[in-house]
Amino acid sequence: MSDEIIKKKKNQLTKEGYDKLIAERNEINEVKMPAILKTIAEAKAMGDLSENFEYKSALEEKDLVNSRLKEINELLDNVEIIDNVEDATKGKKIGFWSKVTLQMDNSDPKVVVIKGTGEVDITEDIIYISLESPLGKAINGKKKGDIVRVKTEANGEVKILEVE
Repeated sequence: MSDEIIKKKKNQLTKEGYDKLIAERNEINEVKMPAILKTIAEAKAMGDLSENFEYKSALEEKDLVNSRLKEINELLDNVEIIDNVEDATKGKKIGFWSKVTLQMDNSDPKVVVIKGTGEVDITEDIIYISLESPLGKAINGKKKGDIVRVKTEANGEVKILEVE
């Protein structure tokens, strides 16, 4: 067997994203999971489990919560917190924390903000993406006025209108 060490890629998170994941993990461990286990115990006490909807539902919920907990732990296990982003936006090149206005094909301009792995989100007016997403990879290091091709099913072009 080889003594090679497989180097895991760091999960880059903002401090805000890291804190949210810690809070979510604590909520799962201290609130959600105990409530689910209590529901399972109460359902078991009712007797016949073969047709017990509450029991089956609680087991499914437990599996979902355990999956999310595993995902959070994997993100936090090999984390690199990106806090100082002054260099990323110097010279108006796109990087961490960049707020970018994009024109995608013929659609209305969209505003995206570059955040860390596991911090992606869509709000009413801003799309939060990671540098690991196809769009993030395509625009990373680019500047206002650049046009890039995004490798997706649609393979669209994106024009960078503004970088903040």
